[in-house]
This record gives sequence, C-alpha cells and structure tokens, in this order.
Amino acid sequence: MIDRLPASFAARRRTRKLLVLCDIVGAEGGTESMLSRVLSELNERSNIAIAVRGRDVRDATAFGVAAEEIAWGGDEEPSNVLAAVRVAETIAALRPDTVLLSSVFDPAVVRAARRAPRAIAHVHDHRAFCPSGDRIYPQFRTMCSQKMGAACVVNSLVRGCVEGPRRGTFRRLHARQTLRDALCRLDGINVDSAFMAELCEANGIPLERIAILAPPVDPQALATPPAAMPPERRVLFAGRLVRDKGLDSLVRALAHIPKASRPKLDVAGAPTRESSATVDAARAQGVEIRVLGRQNDAGLVNAIDAARVIAIPSLWPEPFGMMGIEAYARGRPVVAYAVGGIPEWIGDGGIAVRRGDEAAFARAIADVLDEDRWAQFATAARRRALHYTARGHADRLLAILFPD
Repeated sequence: MIDRLPASFAARRRTRKLLVLCDIVGAEGGTESMLSRVLSELNERSNIAIAVRGRDVRDATAFGVAAEEIAWGGDEEPSNVLAAVRVAETIAALRPDTVLLSSVFDPAVVRAARRAPRAIAHVHDHRAFCPSGDRIYPQFRTMCSQKMGAACVVNSLVRGCVEGPRRGTFRRLHARQTLRDALCRLDGINVDSAFMAELCEANGIPLERIAILAPPVDPQALATPPAAMPPERRVLFAGRLVRDKGLDSLVRALAHIPKASRPKLDVAGAPTRESSATVDAARAQGVEIRVLGRQNDAGLVNAIDAARVIAIPSLWPEPFGMMGIEAYARGRPVVAYAVGGIPEWIGDGGIAVRRGDEAAFARAIADVLDEDRWAQFATAARRRALHYTARGHADRLLAILFPD
C-alpha cells in the first residue's frame, strides 16, 4: 500500500520536506511532549512541510500535524519487516528531504529510513545501548558504565542483568545490538546531553555524527512571569513512580530535616502499588505527603508554582532530567542527585549532590528553602530556562536536518 500524498507536500514542493517517524503519537510522557513542542514550532515555519507516522497513534492530531499509523515493532517487540516495507513506500511516495526518527526501536524501520536523502535519529534514553534499558544493575542498584556487548553477558551472570544467564537475555542483547548497528549507519544522532553523547560514542557512533540538542521547555511556562514564593514550604516530586526515580530516597532525606522545619511533599505521577508503599513509609516517618496523581501540562505548571523546591532524586543515570528545566521555567530551584546529564544544566539555579547521599540532599533542600537565599536560586533558575526555548531548539534542529 502506497501512502497518500499529503496536501501540504503536494502544494509546497519547493519547501523542505520532513518525515517524522515516532513511537507514540499522543500526550503520553516527556518524549511526546518534547516532540509536540518542536513540531508545533517547525509547523509555523512557512518553508517546512511535515508528515508524521507513528507506531502507535493514540491521538492523530496531538502534534499539530495529522499522523498515520504504521505498526512497526516497539521496544521489546520483534522487528516488523512488512511495516518497514510500508515505511520505505512512504518515503518513496512523499520524497522527504530528511527523515527524523524519535524513539524508533525497530531495526528494520531504522534501515528503511536510510532510503531518504538524509536520516537523523534522536536517542532519548538508554534503550539502544542497554538490554535492561536503564543502565542499572538489578541486584545491586548501582549504575553501569560499560559498553554494551560482552560485558552484558558477564553482568547477566554476576549482577542479574535482564533475565540473568538465560536465553531471553541473549535474545534481548542481540536485538539491542542490531538496533545500535542500524543507528550507527544513519547520517546523524541527536542527544539531549553530553553525557548521552559520550554513551553513543562509546557504543560505536562516530563523534562527528552526534549533535547535542537539549530539549525545550513548555512555551506556556515561559510565557508568564513566575509565581511569587509560595507561603507554604512544599517540595514537589514529579515523574514516573518507579524505584529508580528515587521517591523513597527523597522521603528518607526529608525525614532528616527537623520536624519543626520539615517541608511538605507533593507527588505528581500516576500512583502504583510501589508508590502506595512509599506513601505509607513517608507517613510513618513523619513526612507529610500529598499525592496529586498524573498531571497534564497545565496541572504540572500549577503544581510547580505551588512548590518552593522541585526535587529530582533519581538513582538512575538520567539522560537529561527534563523536570529540572520545567521547574526553572517557573522560577523554581531544583535539588537533585548528580547523575547522568543533570550536572550539565543545574548551574546556580539549584544544588546537585552525590547519588544516594540522603543527608546531603536534606541539607541542600534546607539551604534552598532558606528565605534569604531562595530568591537568588529562583532568579538564576528562570534565567537558565531561557536557554531552552522551543524556538531556539527548532533553529538548531533545522540546521541539523537540512544542513545545506
């Protein structure tokens, strides 16, 4: 089946044509929010025509460009050769100047993208270079710094990576290596941080093909002045409520703060059985906690505005730490563990401490909450957020997608 030729492509043949291949089309998470912001900005440029194809289209208009579904293989699914053929046919029909891949995990589709004059992939996380997907050793919860390959086989035995020394581990490793090899043959790889650039280079992607392109903040968050310092001493945790996002560690850190000056904790994220246990543990330790549930963009801005400090206690190597600059956009300081890409952006808008040092995390929160210092942190945070606008991101992206 040959894809229909979008009217925008037919009517604007002299413009630059971009085909975006992405995992999910819809309002799902940070990757989808970032792509929506970027495509909205690009779509305002009169010389850019955009078509979108997604593996899972949940809202065909979520990105401001009508999307169609091609059900290629997702993360941990087998490659779909027929879907790859469909992608190749789409490229032949639309004749894009460049294909941009975002969170595409099907090696056959990555290879098909090379039929375009130029193919660029944005690597958002560790899944292309780690069979487990998070670069955390399951048995010891320490971070892995090794290149994917033979070390993964050893670590499946001694550290329980993936499924341990079983056939499923070797299948997953082979699939991830196949994906990595396909990415290595593209014209370029975009990443969010220098930390991720080093990971890509260590796994065989030539440095000259890697571009660091930090994600943009929500334009609406920057559009209005930040709210004044809230009257209540509240700390906000926002993100997936899974172990390595560190909510348990944050609760223990807050328990270090004397009760008379201990801030309240707000938690934004879809509740899980694991997070319910954390809530019980928090209350047992005298930490006042309020679960806000999953928030849309507007709700998240309100939650940020209601807090004095945003906590990012991640115990895994964050590829970037998007929540940090979202907080900065609203003039809110951040306290975080210095993992992954976080040290690259935190600057003077917050404090980063050694991973897992809960006493130091507590001291950092107390420092930022100090009313004599809070305004300095808040002003610096807002200033740093101005480096992460959607317009600036789009300008840099266009130079990568269409270099001539």
